[in-house]
Amino acid sequence: MASLLSLMNDVYVITNRDDLVAETKLAVKMATLKMHQLDDFPKDIVETGIAWTPAAYIQSLDYKAIIPTWRRFKYLRKYADGLAGDFFKYLSPEETLDRYNVNKENICYLAGTQIEIRSNTQDDYMLVAAYASPDITDNGFSSWIADEHPYAIICDAAASVFKQIGFDEQASYMKQTVAEQIAILRQSNIL
Repeated sequence: MASLLSLMNDVYVITNRDDLVAETKLAVKMATLKMHQLDDFPKDIVETGIAWTPAAYIQSLDYKAIIPTWRRFKYLRKYADGLAGDFFKYLSPEETLDRYNVNKENICYLAGTQIEIRSNTQDDYMLVAAYASPDITDNGFSSWIADEHPYAIICDAAASVFKQIGFDEQASYMKQTVAEQIAILRQSNIL
């Protein structure tokens, strides 16, 4: 499992600038986020259950309270008797009315920090899933890309450090390597 420190050490090997600790750490964190945000990777999906008390037809979900690293909505679905059920249709707020101005059912939409949910049944449980960002904190650093494709992060971070110190030729070379690593990352992880 790749750690923040191990990635930083590999960047130092490329840049030969182990005196740039803060700059290297920031570059590794930025590169990690960048790699995860390149695409909707299935390995970034986090799914969790929601228990509603009381059950109701209309609910509001503070999605960041459920999945703190929330990046982008994936799905919401009903869950009853241990079985996953129908998916809610994700709409824009303007699409929640039908052509007769009647509220649609089994829909959800984003409004600020809430997912507003309208069901045709009083639901006790639901499943929500989102694409999550990796943990890039100093103590909790965790990234499947860092584990499986570390050179995408290392080379991108090294390119950033080279650019910061005015080594444009080395930065340009590393960017070419990053492009190759991104192609491998996508080829290996997109269905």
